[in-house]
Amino acid sequence: MSENLLNDVDPLSEIPMESDSRPTEELQDSLSQHNGIEENSDIEVNELEYAEPLPPEKVRWFYKEGVDKRWVEFCGYDSLRIENVWRRRKSGTNEHNNLTADGHMERVVVRGGMYDVEIDNMRCVSIYWPGEEWEIMRGTWFYDGSWIPLEPDPSRAIEETHLTLFQKSSPTQSSSTSAASTPSHSYKVLHTKNFPEFHVDWHAVDDVALYSENTPSKLMRSVTLKLGFTKTTGYRLRRGYKHPAVMDDKPHDIDHLVFVVHGIGQKRDTGKIIRNTTSFRECVDWLKQKYFPTLTHRAEFFPVEWRSSLKLDGDIVDAITPYSVLSIRHLLNTSAMDILYYTSPLYGGEVRAGLQKELNRLYFMFASRHPNWKGKVSILAHSLGCVIVYDIVTGWMGPDNRPSSPASPEVSPEGLQFPIENLFCLGSPLSVFLALRTRAPSNRIGVMPQDLCKRFYNIFHWSDPVAYRMEPLLERGYSRVEPVLIPPYGGVDGQPCEQSPSSSNAVDPNLPSAESEERDESPGDMPSRNADKGWSLWGLVRGGWSTKDGTSLSTPDMNPPFHPDQELKPRLDYVLRAVGLGRNYLYTVTAHTAYWSNYDVAYFVLTKLFPALET
Repeated sequence: MSENLLNDVDPLSEIPMESDSRPTEELQDSLSQHNGIEENSDIEVNELEYAEPLPPEKVRWFYKEGVDKRWVEFCGYDSLRIENVWRRRKSGTNEHNNLTADGHMERVVVRGGMYDVEIDNMRCVSIYWPGEEWEIMRGTWFYDGSWIPLEPDPSRAIEETHLTLFQKSSPTQSSSTSAASTPSHSYKVLHTKNFPEFHVDWHAVDDVALYSENTPSKLMRSVTLKLGFTKTTGYRLRRGYKHPAVMDDKPHDIDHLVFVVHGIGQKRDTGKIIRNTTSFRECVDWLKQKYFPTLTHRAEFFPVEWRSSLKLDGDIVDAITPYSVLSIRHLLNTSAMDILYYTSPLYGGEVRAGLQKELNRLYFMFASRHPNWKGKVSILAHSLGCVIVYDIVTGWMGPDNRPSSPASPEVSPEGLQFPIENLFCLGSPLSVFLALRTRAPSNRIGVMPQDLCKRFYNIFHWSDPVAYRMEPLLERGYSRVEPVLIPPYGGVDGQPCEQSPSSSNAVDPNLPSAESEERDESPGDMPSRNADKGWSLWGLVRGGWSTKDGTSLSTPDMNPPFHPDQELKPRLDYVLRAVGLGRNYLYTVTAHTAYWSNYDVAYFVLTKLFPALET
């Protein structure tokens, strides 16, 4: 938020304004007194009050991710630690333990050990992955109602003026500048301080208001003029944050690391996986607060960016790309080309080596900061990332290991330097890659040995064009068996559940229901259930999941129920419920990236990370 209040209407929308035709009773009283109306002689004069410098617990530190974002408060534990360092810095204390080896101010580790606050630069930066940086600020004065902090420069000036007016007088201080000369609830203007876009009036020690010099918009200006209002817009200010900061709200220690691996399309947007991981983390945090408020376990999600460090062809593909249909060519070069690179005999090894190196780097970096850590590690992979992770974990040796090329480094024989508890695959084409590598897939060894990874989950949406089923690859009869239906978050299948804000599962009432979609479906939209037709890729991805009980080994049009030759335990395929989302090409495209903000997926992953939550 800038100093120009005229451009910041939205953040202040909850704050009463003088130009409102029906102001609050408290504000109306203030306005009437400020307009020169005589003060009621019967009003009781309260005991005189003074102002003292704000203690650390009344100050609150904030961060924001971008220019247009709103300020977000640090927890009290983080805010107090930042404030104490800031005060030592301000007082000029140059103790050795306050400075780093190069003379810079010490960093404060915040947000559960994931970020560093740099007081010198007034920023918050990610510790384990590059590219995430937030602006921070110290909040002392706030807009009443919304509790949005004023920017640092006006806050500092307002605070200095406030202490000058109301700090308890010393024996040599003039009584005219202290609170002793004015009742605490007088509505006379004791002092005015002007700023470029607004001014601040002091009516009492606990009654301070900011007045914009103009109304927030042309429409508002026109309305107020017609109604006869000529005064400026006012906002009541509060000194000190609404909730005192306490050390007791320290985040729990991390006991489960989840590395989040991206798929294709990261070449030109290295921050995309960070944004996706943040979105998924926010979904998990919301669910924890809503359904498991007493949970002491904590999973933390680490974005793993493997694409930007790879040289691959040295951009030769871009050089040979014609300028015709440039936008489409650019899209293909930055997305679909990753699949060709990975299947290339020259570059597949470089891709695997790059991802393996980054996973091990993150793990050892975390372990170095937590030397006695005994937690678990899982991987959440998306799209092509699922294939690369699978090949690293299983040690698959592809044809790209035979060519001798400096561009194709060998994957370290040690592999990953940590055991994997769970591998969650989102929108995965892994089964297609495996089907094209072998003529006779078998269930005898399973999709992955348990000594390498205890549990494997293949999660997909029914409309994802990239996702394929895994179970029919191991036991062909499962092409006629429904995948396990992921239930609604916070409830069980068939029961209504509360929709969170911005949930991607929200149902549009104008769209048809899932049942009507199935009835209106043309025969060509449904896959064949005949398992004898061989290895159809369409049959692998489309098992015809129209039943409501995803755990059943039967289909609605078969009586008696169908049973495969060999039952898979545990199940591998998990499909998201379809809730009034229509069957159009646009949604088919977006379905592949919709997992990051899907609360059903987040709830499913959370309960699998901590199985005790399922009960």
